[in-house]
Amino acid sequence: MTVKMIVTDMDGTFLNNDHSFNKNLFSYAFALMRARGIKFVLASGSSYPRLRRDFYEYKDHLTFISQNGSVTHIGNRLIDYIPLTPHDLNTLLFVLHRTSLTDHIDQLVVSGVHGSYVDASMSDQDFNRMKIFYEKITRVPSLLNVFQTFPDEIFTKITICFSHDLSLKDIHSKLDNHLPANLLMENSGYNCELIGNALATKRNAIQTLQTIYGINDPNDIVTFGDNENDLGMLAMTKNSFAMRNAADHIKLQAHNTTQLDNNDDGVLETIMNILDMKLPLQIAQ
Repeated sequence: MTVKMIVTDMDGTFLNNDHSFNKNLFSYAFALMRARGIKFVLASGSSYPRLRRDFYEYKDHLTFISQNGSVTHIGNRLIDYIPLTPHDLNTLLFVLHRTSLTDHIDQLVVSGVHGSYVDASMSDQDFNRMKIFYEKITRVPSLLNVFQTFPDEIFTKITICFSHDLSLKDIHSKLDNHLPANLLMENSGYNCELIGNALATKRNAIQTLQTIYGINDPNDIVTFGDNENDLGMLAMTKNSFAMRNAADHIKLQAHNTTQLDNNDDGVLETIMNILDMKLPLQIAQ
């Protein structure tokens, strides 16, 4: 088996439930990957500043897919982005109002290449929670005017976290048939929906990296994920792993399931097994 790239989702996958990871094991595994020329890619719904913060020691040697595929960096170099327009934001806000979902929104974040933006009325508690996932986040007087307030920003993604009195089924039943065709909604956990350009997916970002890194066969890529926004990259290679803690319908879309969950270093343990070739790649589901 040839492995040229390993791509992992973050929250619920590589990171444990307190958003940390086994740094000693990662340091060892990452050194092995670099020695073998394997690219290690972090693919997350959250922002590049957050990923750079959490992996600061390794930032120059990692590849980052952030905002569900809207923004891609190699080290600190911006490689690609897929923008949203003011019309996209206004259309989405209109749809939310029309479907009566505005009354069920806990947090609304508009993100760009350089930072993320929330309404000034957001509570300190919610603001601090958002910093876990976005790091470089700014309060603004009105999100309706955010494009005018920051004319040099390249806006890429809108995150809506709904109150838990709504199920994902409720949210999708209200929004699925109302979003314009150029926008895509993907769930990233925590009852949050990420909405961006329909081309901005983790799978498409990985395909861009394949071209850059000269990886022709998707089966030379190993992917890890646990949620709806990971399905595309789990389906693109036979060497995909759903997390043991993932829902059953996510596991059905992957070719393998990790033996350990995200709280027990499931990704890193699987990587070590692959690198050492101690276990066959196919792990019982």
